[in-house]
Amino acid sequence: MKVISLRFSDLNGNLKEVLISEKKFEESKEKGIWFDGSSVQGLMRRFESDMRLKVDPNSSYKFNNMIIYFSDIYQANKPFDGDPRIILKNVLNEFSSLGLEVFIAGELEFYLLKNNEALDTATYFDVSPRDKAHEIKIKIAEALSEAGIEWETGHHEVGPGQNEIDIKYDFPVKTADKILLTKNIVKIIAESNEMKATFMPKPFFSLPGNGMHLHISLWKGGENLFYDENDPYKISKLARHFIGGIFKHIKALTCILNPTINSYKRLGEFEAPKYIYWGRKNRDALIRIPEIVHPSSSRIELRSPDPSTNPYLAFAVVLKAGLEGIKNKVEVEEPIEEDIYESGIYKKLDTLPSNLKEAIEFLKKDELVKETLSLAYEKVHRVKRK
Repeated sequence: MKVISLRFSDLNGNLKEVLISEKKFEESKEKGIWFDGSSVQGLMRRFESDMRLKVDPNSSYKFNNMIIYFSDIYQANKPFDGDPRIILKNVLNEFSSLGLEVFIAGELEFYLLKNNEALDTATYFDVSPRDKAHEIKIKIAEALSEAGIEWETGHHEVGPGQNEIDIKYDFPVKTADKILLTKNIVKIIAESNEMKATFMPKPFFSLPGNGMHLHISLWKGGENLFYDENDPYKISKLARHFIGGIFKHIKALTCILNPTINSYKRLGEFEAPKYIYWGRKNRDALIRIPEIVHPSSSRIELRSPDPSTNPYLAFAVVLKAGLEGIKNKVEVEEPIEEDIYESGIYKKLDTLPSNLKEAIEFLKKDELVKETLSLAYEKVHRVKRK
């Protein structure tokens, strides 16, 4: 008998699961699986708690002898607009109505700990034996491949015991699914080897924090709309408008992209962005344009998100802001390539919120983000304040 795991996330991006039999799985395709929504943070109140999980057949994976399906939350036989996954799907429907396709890739950084201390003293791209995580990274890579999660690179990061695994680009819902499952797999493999993996944004004072950089591109009819051969950066005017939309709403978006008190201890240190500007070479830019070697590689890299975010909500609000930027042709300042500190330019630049309380205040004022979060907005606001 096969064990099937149905998974979804709560408002904070924590994975939830119900195990079912093959027979029950066949029934669930049509009827769904009942659960108590009031017992999951950010969903429903006790007097309106009956909800159902409906399997997404396009999102299946294998791990620990289980078949894992990500699922959507339904209420009264309709998709529940407070489900983070449904919120993202609703935003993507707007892109689809315009004939647009979005692709997102995610870079996941994490620390490996032994007895609550960093696993090693290695640094960027170091190898074994200095990199004590070499064998663990191989096990993680093998598990991801067996699960059906395409990854591209894995390496030691700058911090001692800090590592990174990069998830290959895919459609946003699938990338968000893969990010949540990858975090789960990394933690399980670490614990099975008597270690701990933490995706906490800033687990150690004076050491680099953990980021989750997002690479985003927009396509139509097989053409990368972010590419322009005649532009010095090889990116299109449309891509600049997309950046303009993100920058217009970035202070409110930060409440979603950096949702914990700890998140703000990372921003502004060790190349984690603080100032709102974009460029190509600067590693502390909020948005960077990676080197473009082919039209298909044209993309933007948003560098502020961290792994504590709910990826469904993060993708939803970023894409919605970018789409508004395109629709309204929101202009963005010219890129900055010189050192903002040596030149003193930083003194004139606007900054991200410095703490969660500030970010919440910007969230309260941003109608676009409120509209995007739909039924989840009040719950996000309440949970973050708490």
